[in-house]
Amino acid sequence: MSGIRSLGRFAEPAQLPAPWGTTEYLLSHHGASQVHAAWATSDAFLALIDGASRPVPGLLGLGDADGVARLLASGEVAGAISNPGADDGASGSPVRWATVPQGTSQRCPEVFAGPLAHLGDRGEWEWMWVGEPLLGADPGGVERLEPSAAVIAEVSDFLAAAHPTSDTDPDDPRIFGWWVVREGGALRAGVGAMRLAAGLPPYLVSLGVHPEHRGRGLADKVLAAAVRDGLAQPARVGSGVSLALYSANTRARRVYDRLGFELHHRFESLRAR
Repeated sequence: MSGIRSLGRFAEPAQLPAPWGTTEYLLSHHGASQVHAAWATSDAFLALIDGASRPVPGLLGLGDADGVARLLASGEVAGAISNPGADDGASGSPVRWATVPQGTSQRCPEVFAGPLAHLGDRGEWEWMWVGEPLLGADPGGVERLEPSAAVIAEVSDFLAAAHPTSDTDPDDPRIFGWWVVREGGALRAGVGAMRLAAGLPPYLVSLGVHPEHRGRGLADKVLAAAVRDGLAQPARVGSGVSLALYSANTRARRVYDRLGFELHHRFESLRAR
């Protein structure tokens, strides 16, 4: 199809040509992954990728939704979707996940009803990034907790009240710290930080404030402390500190906007059933 370039294979995303090889999301979430194949138009990018942070093969699309849809509908990509890695020693398994710009699936429904029909329900989410200390937020009074059995148990009990729908297990081994406000011996607010693979920038997870202590600016405090400490630890690839939220969570987005997080991507994701 006219305008589509095959970029080839890369040992890691940082080797991709500009502008894709410097995309903060790609480096922060997939910087330790192998790119088995990649394609691009002037304003869109698509890769078949897997690695330390996502050990099964999947499709990652960036840029313009129309352009990503064109790439997905192309003959070359269709062949890779059907048999990824068949000629390079990779798993040869079907694509197990897809993350693409919101609206992509509506622009090429035949792909999502055909070669990607084994993927499950679509979820919409957003990725935000910050490269400087947070605006107007005081990290004073925040305690950093190193992961341990006791800390995991305490955080689990806290999140059961403060963030019962969190997608991240407190015992996830990728979490390297929790930033909390404690009053009277009890946790009132907290946020965790993980690296999706060794050497990648910090990714914030499970922000929560106890329901009886909301509206006091405690979320600002723990976020400010976690970002401050995260920025002080240089990564092998990528930079800054990031987080994700469901697109429907407009309240959280307002908080992150106010503190200086930048919205970089609006995604839709599907996983194998």
